[in-house]
Amino acid sequence: MLRTWQDVIAKWQLATGDGDHIDYNLPPGGGKSANHVGGADALAGGQFAAAARSALLAGRLDEAIAGFEQAAGLRAHPHDQVGMGDVLLARGRWRTAARHYRAAVELDPDNVLAVLGMSQAMVAGNEAETAARDLERRFGTSTDPVLRYYLASTWASAGDQARARTDDEVLVITSEYQLRLCDHAARRVLQLDVDDHELRRGAERLLAEVRAGRKWQWRPEGIAVSLAVLAVSLGLILVAVGGITGSVVLVVLGIVLGSALLFLIVVRFRRQAWESRARVLAGRITRRGA
Repeated sequence: MLRTWQDVIAKWQLATGDGDHIDYNLPPGGGKSANHVGGADALAGGQFAAAARSALLAGRLDEAIAGFEQAAGLRAHPHDQVGMGDVLLARGRWRTAARHYRAAVELDPDNVLAVLGMSQAMVAGNEAETAARDLERRFGTSTDPVLRYYLASTWASAGDQARARTDDEVLVITSEYQLRLCDHAARRVLQLDVDDHELRRGAERLLAEVRAGRKWQWRPEGIAVSLAVLAVSLGLILVAVGGITGSVVLVVLGIVLGSALLFLIVVRFRRQAWESRARVLAGRITRRGA
């Protein structure tokens, strides 16, 4: 589903910094929201949320969701909804998680944690490309390492989801669109230059696969080469005969016919490597990809 547990929790660095700078008692921006509850309830809600966040980051999911639910019962803060969504996402319940992320977005459309949570729910729902393009639009120029990590991770997921999958779980490029998307995803991950060896290594492998897939091959090689030789020979013979007899028509015919036959042979027998591999594995594809 998701690449790592880090995908679920890394975003909390954006809200907490070193862990001491978040104010759980105020809505985003420090102002009052329409549903914000003040006084003792707000203070208690903030305390529940702080404890829940600590439990979430430590992987104590039951404790975390209970704390966020208690906090949400006392106040209307997007981070409580994000926290509940994170627990559900970690447990594979991405549809229910998405509802909580949407609730967080409704409370604060610009809340970064809510946006990142929603993007990861989309990844879990096999919509990684859409999620990546949305994050690119929002945060593509950011220098923040956490946002760049999510961009890279989501593009890596887009590259995985774009490719077809065989019955033995091998990812394979089976269309020109997949080839272009994988090329873009791999290059973007490397360009983001995140401090994650697994992401960089995966992008390098994907880019190598794209480059290998773009190499041209003759299929079947023996027949293609033989026909190419015959086409060139026929054209040259006509040109030679035309030259000997002084016939301009034969010379022109030899050039045109030889070129036309060679063009048809190239179109019929020349394939990029990804096409040849896709043909070989066609009967074993269990997921088509993008």
